[in-house]
Amino acid sequence: MASSSVSSRHSLDVNLSTVELVQEVLEHAETPVSRAWLLKELADRGRSTNRPRLNRALRYFFKLGLAAEGTKGVQWTHNLSPNLQHALSVGRRV
Repeated sequence: MASSSVSSRHSLDVNLSTVELVQEVLEHAETPVSRAWLLKELADRGRSTNRPRLNRALRYFFKLGLAAEGTKGVQWTHNLSPNLQHALSVGRRV
């Protein structure tokens, strides 16, 4: 039974170039975007994929804290700003 879950997990492998393009699209989006919009944008850029593979790439970003999903869609949240990093490390959590 474990082998079937492993094989189904491997069937959803995502190319690194697709993951990088999803990252680029999210980083340059000015507002939260829907998964449907992401799929269309990827197709427009010549990197069409299906929803399960997109979801797997997004789960990877969510797990690492690089993106977040809210009621209005998916948004890139990772920011290397020194001021933001300082505020996060010493700021009060609300």
